[in-house]
Amino acid sequence: MRERLEKLGAADIELRIGRSGQFDVTVDGTLKYTRSKTGRFPTDDEIENLVPG
Repeated sequence: MRERLEKLGAADIELRIGRSGQFDVTVDGTLKYTRSKTGRFPTDDEIENLVPG
């Protein structure tokens, strides 16, 4: 996931240990995706949409 976001140009990526099953994507300090709302991991298309183009 980190590598894919870096290739898309995300400048500030942070991976942190969280609660069991937690999966959040924060790009440049803004929460862009959280598994707690969707109940699943993001698709490849969703990952590409997380980073401003």
